[in-house]
Amino acid sequence: MQDVYLPTFFPRHLRTLRATMIDNQPWFAAVDLARLLAVRYPHSFHQRFQPYETRNVLLQYESGREEPVDMLSEPALYKALVRFGHPELRSLEHWLSHEVIPTLRDLHSADDYLPRRVVMSLQQQRMTLLEWQGELWVPLENVPRLMQAR
Repeated sequence: MQDVYLPTFFPRHLRTLRATMIDNQPWFAAVDLARLLAVRYPHSFHQRFQPYETRNVLLQYESGREEPVDMLSEPALYKALVRFGHPELRSLEHWLSHEVIPTLRDLHSADDYLPRRVVMSLQQQRMTLLEWQGELWVPLENVPRLMQAR
């Protein structure tokens, strides 16, 4: 029997990246990453990686529907960023390494007493905040965006 995983959805420029934690490691839907990188033939994208960098898993959605999805490991994600250049590579890499991966790890953290990242939407803008000791903390770099949104 194959394990079933609940995906976390990360929207970016009208596209969604599905990710999940498998054995305490982040894994990403290969077809979603291929679409973010504007790679031709996104459904065969996972075949460009080593067998140990890919995995086929069942993702279960809130509706109860299950779907087999080819996933890429975190090292494969970074390899894809280097190998398949994209016009906004720096921005995409920053989003993945500063928002997606930390948020994914924090969502699956077992310790409720440690600080964890949360993503909130405010007037059509997504902002990463820190939840700690029952309060939300805003990174100093996000304060101008927050003030502008008010």
